[in-house]
Amino acid sequence: MTLRKLEKRADGDFLCPECGKPLRFKDGEAVAVVDGQLDMDNYKPRYICDNCKVYYRAVLTTDYYDTFPLSGEDVEKPAKTAAAQPPDPVKKPPGKGPIALPKEPKGDEKCPVCGKPFRFVDGGAVRVVNGRVDMENIKPKYECDTCGVFYREVLSSGFYLPYPQEEEDKLPPASATEEKAEAQGGESSAAGRDPIALPKEPKGDEKCPVCGNLFRFVDGGAVRVVNGKVDMDNIKPKYECDTCGVFYREVLTSGFYLPYPQQEEDKLPEREVAKPEPPKTLSTADLAPMELKRDANNQCKCPRCGAMMDYVEGRAVQLVDGKPDMENVWDHFCCKTCNSVFRRIVNTDYFQFSEK
Repeated sequence: MTLRKLEKRADGDFLCPECGKPLRFKDGEAVAVVDGQLDMDNYKPRYICDNCKVYYRAVLTTDYYDTFPLSGEDVEKPAKTAAAQPPDPVKKPPGKGPIALPKEPKGDEKCPVCGKPFRFVDGGAVRVVNGRVDMENIKPKYECDTCGVFYREVLSSGFYLPYPQEEEDKLPPASATEEKAEAQGGESSAAGRDPIALPKEPKGDEKCPVCGNLFRFVDGGAVRVVNGKVDMDNIKPKYECDTCGVFYREVLTSGFYLPYPQQEEDKLPEREVAKPEPPKTLSTADLAPMELKRDANNQCKCPRCGAMMDYVEGRAVQLVDGKPDMENVWDHFCCKTCNSVFRRIVNTDYFQFSEK
């Protein structure tokens, strides 16, 4: 059969390329036996057209789909009467169809339904959900607290499907985090500030949301006592902001971090500022004639002490106290730091030290 791409509408539904009607999504199942052969691709999700009696399934991990005839178990069963109808099943969470997401987040991934940034959470232990063992809980997932869903990878395909959040997955409200902070004996230095998302393993470009300076990442330490209370969370890594005097530590295992005041042992020790050594002044006997050139500011580096000295243009002889002043007839450099004067050797670009 011909491979084809499926057209997607604005509401997220795929359309049947034959009749144009919306396709019905069905999640993948266990490997099945079809016509005496193993159907290894039966674990993949499929899009069913009840009108054409066919379903579409992705080829490998591409965006192209192959067409298969609809089997009896895939046919949509007619709705039962109200009296015999069982309780409403849990509605499928928003986000139709699998979406491609990176295994290692870059931090700019957004929910395809509400557009809000995802919260990335590492996988946890195997757990029981609705009486069934959730073996897939060991996988990392993308949480959307706005839509109340999380996205988890289908096998190792690179495509993620949405599932309803469990109570343990949801981010605790701000009031709970404040109570936790008080129980630990420290108030948040940024009262009323929302938790911020930070990676568990820093990339080195994380910045403080208050001052904008780069964080200093510190591995967790031993359990300690703060204000007479045991700080059990001190074993967690944290992001230190020495400018604001706070550190950011993860709330539970949510991927979100709250600020706390730095303790004395957390602060970066102040480095002693090395006092600049006074410039060394050479003896006049060590100064040989040298070539000096002024810069755009009419200055030049003093060869005796290293400070910047000024260039003085030559001028006509002037009378000072009734006597001719010959000192400034020729151009020269004058250093105010070491009180040195360097006068030009006639018809050259060389200057030599001169007594005033």
